[in-house]
Amino acid sequence: MDTRYRIETKDAGQGGFGRIDKAWDNALERWLAIKTLDPLFKHTPTAEDKERFRREAKILASLTHTNIPAVYDVIFPDDATEFKILFQWIDGITIKDYLKDKGILDLTLVRNWFGSICSALSHAHAMQIIHRDIKPSNLIVTNNLESCYLVDFGIALKTSDLKRITGGTPIGTPGYMSPEQERGEELTPASDLFSLGVVLYECLAGSKPTIGKYTALNSINEAIPSTIDELVKRCLLEKTVRIQSAIEFFDQLKSALRPKTTFSLVLSQGALAEIHLSLSRMSPEEYSNLPLGQRTLIITRLKDMIRISASHMRNPIASLLSDMVRLGYLSAVQAYEYTIEKALSFGYEIEYSEQWKGNISIRDALNNIALVCHSASHRIICNKVIEFWDDISSVADKETWYTHDLRLLLQNLLANDQCTDDLCKNIADKLERLNELTHQLMKK
Repeated sequence: MDTRYRIETKDAGQGGFGRIDKAWDNALERWLAIKTLDPLFKHTPTAEDKERFRREAKILASLTHTNIPAVYDVIFPDDATEFKILFQWIDGITIKDYLKDKGILDLTLVRNWFGSICSALSHAHAMQIIHRDIKPSNLIVTNNLESCYLVDFGIALKTSDLKRITGGTPIGTPGYMSPEQERGEELTPASDLFSLGVVLYECLAGSKPTIGKYTALNSINEAIPSTIDELVKRCLLEKTVRIQSAIEFFDQLKSALRPKTTFSLVLSQGALAEIHLSLSRMSPEEYSNLPLGQRTLIITRLKDMIRISASHMRNPIASLLSDMVRLGYLSAVQAYEYTIEKALSFGYEIEYSEQWKGNISIRDALNNIALVCHSASHRIICNKVIEFWDDISSVADKETWYTHDLRLLLQNLLANDQCTDDLCKNIADKLERLNELTHQLMKK
């Protein structure tokens, strides 16, 4: 590479047939990703490998979409074995890493992120490009969690090209490939929709579905509508009867995430999933204007679920708690005290599986509300945080995500202009202690 580009992070990512480095463009002063040819199971790239890499560059360059990284340049030296594609660097985290670090997605994130994915995929299909490798590690969420990028079109080739380059061996990722892809047949956009259905299931369950022995999402988490299961199962059918387009996929997803009746009927007759859907679409003002009886019934339902204290109820409880933290701060003080107390427990301390402890959706809701809530709710959150802190065995033993999110909560409580002097001192002391512990751990 010439001196124009400075490699900042080597092996910042891994793509199909390529290594991804993060680099700085000294001329245009911007970050970019550099993909270098790295053939699978080979030490020296063959002519076929080079042909494949050239084709990938052309494919990427033809895609112009807000949720697909833009290609900036291609470097193909005549006398070198390494070819490079320079494209837009996306600051963010893959959905694979998000699931590993933070746990399953809530329905609001699913709606937002899959909207981005389906839009990008629809654009690629309109260009007659099949991605062939839709999976969580090829989906990058921006740091603000507002948008999702579909990356690595490295195997988006026609079947005839793949057979010539690979000798007929299917290219893709086991567990996400459609049956026709595993058989090495010609693919259609529906092949990507099979993979997208698998990813949707994994985002909500934390694991891929077992083909032929489907476990309903709604049985894993009652807050997930059964209509989501219908969508996933339609994606897993044989290709002739499968969902055929990304637009159709997202239309059905939006329909599944839309309440089907009035809120009164939802509360009296609806399943937990319908209540969660209705609440997720409300503003705090709309919730505070609900009749007292409806708000009381919701809190009663929440308390009943928590009393059961069964492991299979923890995800549904977390979904409802994140709603109530966001919505309830304008309503009754006693109800909000209960909500915050349980939100801190379920947001930080409760184990949801062997992999996950705490719930990111609840913690995000707490952090957001701490910054904007009015004086009464601010005092409630401060007092409950102080009680929670006193019950923690040792902050120094907590994981990084725990102290990071707790620090944000304390900072937002202090930043709120409703923070009174007495609360300020107590919360500031906690923040200072947390910062001291963090610095001590960093020195070890």
